[in-house]
Amino acid sequence: MLRWRIYYGDGSTFDNLQGSADEAPPFGVQFIVQLCDEDRYRDTLQRVDYFIMTETGVWVGCDITGLLDRLINRIPFSGLLVGRWIEHDAFMELQNAVARDTDFPGAYK
Repeated sequence: MLRWRIYYGDGSTFDNLQGSADEAPPFGVQFIVQLCDEDRYRDTLQRVDYFIMTETGVWVGCDITGLLDRLINRIPFSGLLVGRWIEHDAFMELQNAVARDTDFPGAYK
């Protein structure tokens, strides 16, 4: 079952059907879309420095302080991904693609 999809600045994607969070390409992440609340709605993460998957299997975004907190306090996580700045027009085009991703509830038509 599709649970999440990562969107990269070059237009590529990676999802849980292709591999685990730890197998995802780590750089250039722009968006992560995931199912939440017993699959009734989508959660979209964007505009953060780092993305990690918590021990409960949910992607969250964090800054360097949040990442260091997890590392120093040995709070389990997987799939450390790094965001990267892209040009505004490319970002907006990708954001529209994410919003229209019909594999997740609430896609725009």
